[in-house]
Amino acid sequence: MKNQEQNILLILTDQQRVDTLKAYGGKVCQTPNLDQLSEDSIVFTNAYTSCPICTPARSSLQTGYYPFNVGMQSNSYGSHCLIRELPDHPDLLSRQLQQQNYSVGYTGKWHLGQGNESEETKNYRAHAEHAIQFPEYQYDIRSLPSDVGYEADDFPGHGVGGYGYKQFKDYLEENGLTFETKNTLSGNFEAHMAAEVISPIESTVEYYLTERAIHYIDRFRKRSKPFFFALNYWGPHEPYMAPTKHLDRYRDMTLEPWPNFYDDGNKKPSIHKAKSANSKEWDAFAPYVKHYYGFMSSIDEQIGRLLRYLKEHDLYENTTIIFSADHGESLGIHGGLSDKAFFMYEETCRIPLLVKPAGVSGHREESRFVGSCDLYATILELAGAGREQAEKRDGRSFAPMLREEPLASWPDCVVTECSGLESVMYTQRMIRYETMKYVFNCGDLDELYDLSTDPYEMNNLIDHLDYADKLNFLRAKLVDWMVEHKDGALKIFKRMRDIA
Repeated sequence: MKNQEQNILLILTDQQRVDTLKAYGGKVCQTPNLDQLSEDSIVFTNAYTSCPICTPARSSLQTGYYPFNVGMQSNSYGSHCLIRELPDHPDLLSRQLQQQNYSVGYTGKWHLGQGNESEETKNYRAHAEHAIQFPEYQYDIRSLPSDVGYEADDFPGHGVGGYGYKQFKDYLEENGLTFETKNTLSGNFEAHMAAEVISPIESTVEYYLTERAIHYIDRFRKRSKPFFFALNYWGPHEPYMAPTKHLDRYRDMTLEPWPNFYDDGNKKPSIHKAKSANSKEWDAFAPYVKHYYGFMSSIDEQIGRLLRYLKEHDLYENTTIIFSADHGESLGIHGGLSDKAFFMYEETCRIPLLVKPAGVSGHREESRFVGSCDLYATILELAGAGREQAEKRDGRSFAPMLREEPLASWPDCVVTECSGLESVMYTQRMIRYETMKYVFNCGDLDELYDLSTDPYEMNNLIDHLDYADKLNFLRAKLVDWMVEHKDGALKIFKRMRDIA
């Protein structure tokens, strides 16, 4: 099958831990449809986000660049997000796919532009007379999916689960539905809220988004050209909205604490405390974890509905299906950490990545390091763009891996960046190489972990004499990577760590 003849479906979740899937060793969360998809897929066991924050990670998917090369290093309209609306450009994923004669569609979470009338920009606009104007306001620039070439549903800003958008409310009204919850959980620890959804499954946002995906794909399949469609769920990011039928799977379970829950924080950076929860008791976290699992099971049910649609319309075989997440989730790891950013643990930086190639089925694992920027390059090569065009940014195409073709070379490491969250600016770089992980924490204690002996990252080896050579090697390797990718933090890193 020629690249340009295949359809491409990207399914992206938000803030999903890899251990929610059996393909990554998960044993509690039930996702039977994704389990089945994994049987037809290459499972990438060492996939990492470009940044464990929504806007930066999503900017990498659309541009092929690391966030520091895009200017979107924090959530849009955060204090250190230099570009507030993703600029339209011929090299964006959507525009490049159009050049390959693809129909391109999008629904769900965007978070790469607010639009000038967004609720999330009101505070800035309220003080416009006394503040420097953002150029996006001054020149009336708006960046939503339809503004950059997608046939799309436009949901500006973060979305907080998608429940407040007019399109969703209209859908409920048109179908005689209401969205109802009970037993709301909130306040035990920062950044998390959960509730039980007691209205029909058809009233959930995940059902609605799947319905919208089917709507667009049904339109695209009748055309005489291939399609690319991106379905972006808001979940299982909080608020954790778990329908009763799915919450019941976990309601009476006794969940064991995470293996690293009882980390006392010894030899850990102080910045981790920025997202430390109010409670240190596992019993305070367990109910949220159950709702998180229930929410993920509900999303899985809707993915199953979409996959059945593809099979019923003879689309499954000639569609490359890519399932992944923008980043992971903490939920109480390491002594009660919540949300993400400020720490580079596996739970927040490692992401699920399943790829079912068009025309091919069968399960196997791929252990080479890949990252968010590689998805951009891979999708373009699958769509028919030349390798040189697909790889002219920060990522590389792993399409040859899907075909089990030899690669002359492939990076032997992967890097995740972070520049802080909300109003806190903070520079971090994490590099994975073989079984080792090194984290540069600017102005704080660095971290070094040997995942072969310490998979849950309990013991920071940064000052361990037996690992001094490995530390120096990883720091030098990070320098090489920063040079290659034109990372502006290079000079500071070398100066602070006395690297020549």
